[in-house]
Amino acid sequence: MKKGIIAFCSLFLLLPFLSAEATEQNDEKMYYILVDRFNNGDSSNDIDINIEDPQAYHGGDLQGIIKKLDHFQDMGITVINLSPVMEAGSYHGFDVVEPQNVNPHFGDVAVLQQLVSEAHEKDIKVILDFVLTHVSEEHPWNNGQINWVGAATENQLGESLPTVDMENQDVQEYFLETAVFWMQTTNIDGFHFYINEQTPDDFISNMNQRLQTEKEDLIILYDGEHATNDNDMNTSFQTEAVDILKQPGQSITPLLERDITGIHYMEGVTTPRFAYASSQAGFNPLTRWKLATTLLYTLPGTSMLYQGVEVPMDNGVAEPDHRMAELNKEDEELMEHIDRLSNFAQDSSAMQHGDFEIVGETDAMTVFRRSSEDQTMYVAINNDTETKSISLSGIADDMQLRGLLEDDIVRQQSDGEYRIIMDRETSNIFILEDNSGINWFFISLIVVIFGGFAGFIVAVNRRYKKSQAENGKS
Repeated sequence: MKKGIIAFCSLFLLLPFLSAEATEQNDEKMYYILVDRFNNGDSSNDIDINIEDPQAYHGGDLQGIIKKLDHFQDMGITVINLSPVMEAGSYHGFDVVEPQNVNPHFGDVAVLQQLVSEAHEKDIKVILDFVLTHVSEEHPWNNGQINWVGAATENQLGESLPTVDMENQDVQEYFLETAVFWMQTTNIDGFHFYINEQTPDDFISNMNQRLQTEKEDLIILYDGEHATNDNDMNTSFQTEAVDILKQPGQSITPLLERDITGIHYMEGVTTPRFAYASSQAGFNPLTRWKLATTLLYTLPGTSMLYQGVEVPMDNGVAEPDHRMAELNKEDEELMEHIDRLSNFAQDSSAMQHGDFEIVGETDAMTVFRRSSEDQTMYVAINNDTETKSISLSGIADDMQLRGLLEDDIVRQQSDGEYRIIMDRETSNIFILEDNSGINWFFISLIVVIFGGFAGFIVAVNRRYKKSQAENGKS
């Protein structure tokens, strides 16, 4: 009964927000999946699995991802990014052997087609990792077409592999044809390309033009130091964000004042875990992740989460974490926080495509505004070691700021300003709305609910006493 009342009351409080007019979604919330280390959904393709060997296959596959599509939907994920699914020499797929074959450890083309189809039914897009820098030593190019590859160099995971000669026009055309093959065969929604300083700019331009003639709204993002487009992985953001948010005491304002275009993320398949960084700094990863996810879900542009954030996972070393995702160990508090964030982000026009502006800073507390034509939201992140407050001016009279992550109402002060007060290491999102004053309807509703319940208990008690009395007389 108690849980039902709480749920009903929560729905009532959110009704004004949920009734906002739906708008086209411009930004994406991505989730990166290291296929072999995510979820085993089909034991029939468990080929040479050895979970005790960190370099062996551990059993994750495409069917396992299909079984978790509802999980992504609950997190507000709009795009899942699969690690290389092509036939490769290793579990991670960054050493491709045959770019136009599905790795048999993961399933086959039919399963990939099923994954894309079922994801689309849930309004989730699917993009594939595509490595343009290296191939496996077992790749046919190392045997019959040696002029297509050069000397071995380190790939994205620090492994020494043959380097692809991207200046070769035949190589460029082969990669273009391979990308088109995957689009036409599986109906995927885009690619996450890995490039380096050897990848020609004209090839990247030609790749974009060629692929977008196939599918105009295709998602194309590049990863590597050479990536400079607005929709590329923002590696410098990741480095600075981890340095700031792994412990309290530093303001996020400098991070927001820099270039915040591109894909925002805190960790990935090629970086150490954010939970590890915060633990090494001596602070609670859960608290740190709640602040980080608030930032990732509210910044303009696209953000990416790496599998295992739900725990949050920490492999205890300053190396990428390629263990199986511990999805059965989700942290309830963090997932509840992410669930709230995803609901607001999906239903808010301000969060989807609104303008961005920093409107206040006090020590390590920052407030920024996201605003569209029909909605204004304020995001407050206090990364300080103590309670802080920020006064906001320029808001019309007789308005209020209603907290969506934490219950809080901010009303106009006698000096005409609106003062947001935040406890240490907390965050909140506020929606600007008309001042409702005391919500008498809501209070009346609660009185009716509890009054009815109390009346029911009294009636049952009276009936019980009457029955007892009658039995005593008989």
